[in-house]
Amino acid sequence: MLNTIYSVLFLTIFFPFLGWSHPNLQKIPFEDKQKLEKFFDYLMHNSMIGYSLCGEKPTSMETFPVLAKIPLQYAIKIFVKHPGYSIVWNGIESWQSYSHLFLSKNFVFRFVPAYNTIVLINKMAALKIIKDNLDLFQKYSYTNQTAAEFLEELCYPKDKDYMICYDTTLLGILLGYGRNNSLAFAKRSYVQKLENFKLYNTNDSLNDFMNPGFFIINNGTNEEENKKIRQILRLAKYNIEVSFEKSHYFESFIDLFTR
Repeated sequence: MLNTIYSVLFLTIFFPFLGWSHPNLQKIPFEDKQKLEKFFDYLMHNSMIGYSLCGEKPTSMETFPVLAKIPLQYAIKIFVKHPGYSIVWNGIESWQSYSHLFLSKNFVFRFVPAYNTIVLINKMAALKIIKDNLDLFQKYSYTNQTAAEFLEELCYPKDKDYMICYDTTLLGILLGYGRNNSLAFAKRSYVQKLENFKLYNTNDSLNDFMNPGFFIINNGTNEEENKKIRQILRLAKYNIEVSFEKSHYFESFIDLFTR
């Protein structure tokens, strides 16, 4: 019941013009629209991007292989087993060509070529998580920056990129895995029992949209944090299902991204 109330509120706030289409969509050739439709279809079903777009997961990221940099025998296996490979790279190329048409106040969607990584940042959720853990951000970055300054660096990296090979603890916090879970994973303590996080007690293969996967402290000492994370991600997943129930993945992404 509570999830339903929150979801109605979500749709009321974020979809005041449900059915409205962004005018700049008309500027994209049909062929490129098809590539972007397949791209966002793939991302919504096979990555965590939707949890940041439709919920309070601060950031999400996905890294994709470049077959040209992989030995031939492995490259062939990847191409055969992952039919989404060409969809992803065609989509990234198309998005980079048209992203300037879709400005966002609330999100940053960037591609890091050096690491073949897509990053989606929910600015409001990211700022909140940075404020809540400002002591750790200052400690592990060796600076006294404000939360707003950390957010700016996160969205538009200059000296450091917190999403790429910087600090495991901070990355875990930014990905929404929780303060205690992120510290424990970074330290790999044998005292704390780390187990795979489960959003629901169901078979993931039966889900249209992926469930998040990461490690949590599961020895009974971190139940409050784990419960909060589970609530946030369950609501986000419900919102993904509602937001994309009629498909139209590219247009629905743009509606959410530019709200």
